Amino acid sequence: MKVALIHTPYYHQKHMENLSVTSNNFAVLPPMGPLYVSSILKEEGHEVEVIDIKAEKLSRKQVFERIREFNPDIIGGLIIPYTARIALEWYEDIKEEFGVPIMVGNHGMKQYPEAVMSNECIDYGVTGSALKAVPMLLEKLENGEEDLDEVPNLAYREDGEVKINYPDENVEDLNKLPWPDRESINNNLYYSMASKKKPFTLLITSYGCMFQCDFCDMGSFGYSERSSEDVVDEIEYLINDLGIKEIDIFDRDFLINKERSLEIMDGIIERGLDFRWTCRTRVDEVDRDTLEKMYESGCRLIMYGIESGNQDILDEEHKGITLEQVEKAVKTTKEVGIQVLGFFIIGHKGETEEKIRKTIDFAKSLPLDYAQFFKLSGKPGAKLYEDITDELGYDYFEKLIKKEIDVHRLPRPWTDMSNDELESWVSKAYNEFYLRPSYLFRRALQIRSFHELNKLAKVGIKMVFTTFKNIFKGERNC
Repeated sequence: MKVALIHTPYYHQKHMENLSVTSNNFAVLPPMGPLYVSSILKEEGHEVEVIDIKAEKLSRKQVFERIREFNPDIIGGLIIPYTARIALEWYEDIKEEFGVPIMVGNHGMKQYPEAVMSNECIDYGVTGSALKAVPMLLEKLENGEEDLDEVPNLAYREDGEVKINYPDENVEDLNKLPWPDRESINNNLYYSMASKKKPFTLLITSYGCMFQCDFCDMGSFGYSERSSEDVVDEIEYLINDLGIKEIDIFDRDFLINKERSLEIMDGIIERGLDFRWTCRTRVDEVDRDTLEKMYESGCRLIMYGIESGNQDILDEEHKGITLEQVEKAVKTTKEVGIQVLGFFIIGHKGETEEKIRKTIDFAKSLPLDYAQFFKLSGKPGAKLYEDITDELGYDYFEKLIKKEIDVHRLPRPWTDMSNDELESWVSKAYNEFYLRPSYLFRRALQIRSFHELNKLAKVGIKMVFTTFKNIFKGERNC
């Protein structure tokens, strides 16, 4: 069969935790979900076309022309709660134009299968792993078979009634998956906030997280990891066959199993693979020996979840780290030659303006190369989201996907600060961190390409504009 996989565009929504200027401009990342599905289907002999609307900067007319030219038998895509309404609008228009079946997967189908299937434009949904579900579904469709109750992880309609075959396994076994089909996209189109080189791509070596931070949803998905040998084999393929120059290891915590991570680094070194890589990990998982091995294997940026400059807030959110560990980890990371990006959250329970100021000052006191600031919010599957549903009296994302409500800002019952106040503080944090003369001078000396200069300049200009807009808004609302 011919399958078109559509990666719908995403842009800032009112319920998101970041500012519009950061969510719209900091990164364009390869669509890993569709790329995995593409590989699964190609191994079964199906013909696949991947269309990344945002990365390719396609208009609606151009998307329809691509679909019409390919003439697919079925169209696939993603449903993610935070961008579900954007995706559903695209699927509705595509369904009206072409009339072919549409199947979707990802977190939206895992968390809200009934809500997703309430949209008539969606014919099939994958509630778990696509490895068995999608090939089996296509085989039955090819053969004209209507009995779909044996297809694992599948949601569908039978006589107008939604049927759901719930996941046959709670955690995806990543070792069973083929490598993503990066040959179907232009890897030069992608970049992250701190990327330096192209072609650029993401690499997933583990999924989920073992920790249970109150504000994070990843602990609810379980944890699965790939073997170190398979990871290094994929890296070697990326470098030698696709010419990839930079890889962002997109795990929530790359060092969560340090023994496996060190095996990956040793494999990179032994095979002489020359590339730049970045990752995310925790400050309590690094030491000088590990950091030196990371640098030797090509790591040039580590992203740490620091979250706050107040120890009582870190304890309240069950983060499990200390400010002393943060300072030591950042200092040692810089000493071995690796850049650091710190993640910070504003709007914690009981957080006063004085404590927010302490977090901003703490961020500025650290030798960070980059920082990202977010408004604290709850995501489906996170403990804090329960507070939001209790405050609203309903599940916001469920109703949003069902189109029973419009997109709106979420309440934050754990703080007395308004959304406007929090956005103003986040804007201040960005500007105070990035517009320091000492920081600007240091960053100017590090820029190595026009792409990097252009990316940073665009974000900087928009950030300053956003700050003045929020200040004016705050004064107007006084």
